[in-house]
Amino acid sequence: MKLLVDEDSQARRLLDALRHAGHDVASVAELGCNGLPDAEVFARAQSEGRALLTHNVADFLALARQAGGEHAGVLAVFRDGNPRNTMGHEQIVRAIGALQAAGLPVQGQFHVLNHWR
Repeated sequence: MKLLVDEDSQARRLLDALRHAGHDVASVAELGCNGLPDAEVFARAQSEGRALLTHNVADFLALARQAGGEHAGVLAVFRDGNPRNTMGHEQIVRAIGALQAAGLPVQGQFHVLNHWR
């Protein structure tokens, strides 16, 4: 899957794990886009045909809704105050794999990866 990893999610370990799992990954930092407004990050993901991986659930849900399904997809990870509920890097990679294995479309969709643990 082609992914753009948002600024809040671009830990090197996660990027490496995603690439090791066979994903085509670019991070906001690698593209020189750290600090850009969310709308510009979302637009960059769309221009490159990449689903956006983010922990910024509320802002990107709003942008996905505004796009009306005309986007490459958003994969969101909720953070929880309870460390037991927080997804680690490997769990995120496995959740993406489970979503793909289920055969669900990503393009035009907003998926919460926590549901795919």
